[in-house]
Amino acid sequence: MKRGLFLVVSVVVGLNSCNKPESPQFKYLENVVVELESLSTANLHAEAVLYNPNKKAITIKGADIDILMDDKTIAVLDKEYDIKANGNEDFVVPLDVKIRLKDLNLNAIGSALGLIGDAGQEIRYLGKIKIKAYGVPFSVKVDYKDNIHLKI
Repeated sequence: MKRGLFLVVSVVVGLNSCNKPESPQFKYLENVVVELESLSTANLHAEAVLYNPNKKAITIKGADIDILMDDKTIAVLDKEYDIKANGNEDFVVPLDVKIRLKDLNLNAIGSALGLIGDAGQEIRYLGKIKIKAYGVPFSVKVDYKDNIHLKI
């Protein structure tokens, strides 16, 4: 009887001592740039910087992010990844998407000049990055605003 009780207590203590995986933390976006590809399309580049608070590596599985300008969706990033991120470190997820210039409402010369100038144009990333840690799926919320500049 004592042996069975000891076994049960040992299992319970062992299970409670295991670390539960923590959701990674979204920190910010960096290197947000629009690169003109042709007269009708451009590449929108950004890098999401996140932090992995877990001791072990995690895997970034995908991203599902709407990209908005003036509260209008100009592109949707729905991409699968297989990126490993070391434990207790920052890591970067590339968020590259092609956009049609007509979706940027660049018909007006003033808008185009606004992208080229120092102030740029405000853009918003809204969605989630999908991650797996210790076999457990997580979604990290992304809600970030930044100014973009046209790179010719």
